[in-house]
Amino acid sequence: MMGPKDLNKKNFILWYSLYASQKELEMARASNREALHRLLKEYAEEVDRVDNTKRLYERIVQPQSLSTQGFDGVLRMDCFSGNEKNI
Repeated sequence: MMGPKDLNKKNFILWYSLYASQKELEMARASNREALHRLLKEYAEEVDRVDNTKRLYERIVQPQSLSTQGFDGVLRMDCFSGNEKNI
C-alpha cells in the first residue's frame, strides 16, 4: 500500500517531469526555491529516469504522425528435443 509520502513523491516527480509547463516551473522556482531544490535533490534519480524515458519515447514516436518507427527484428530459435539432428 502506498503511503502519503510515497504518493507525494510520485506526484512531484510526475508533475515536474511530465506535466508542468515552463511557466509553472519558473513560478515554482521563484516562489518555492528552497523546497523545489530540496525535492529535486532528494528525488534526482527518479526524475532522471522519467526524463530519460520521456526522451526515448519522443525519439521513437514521430511527433508529426504519432506513429512508431519500424523495427525489423527477427527472433530465431533453434530448439532440439532430446534427439540431436545430424547435419
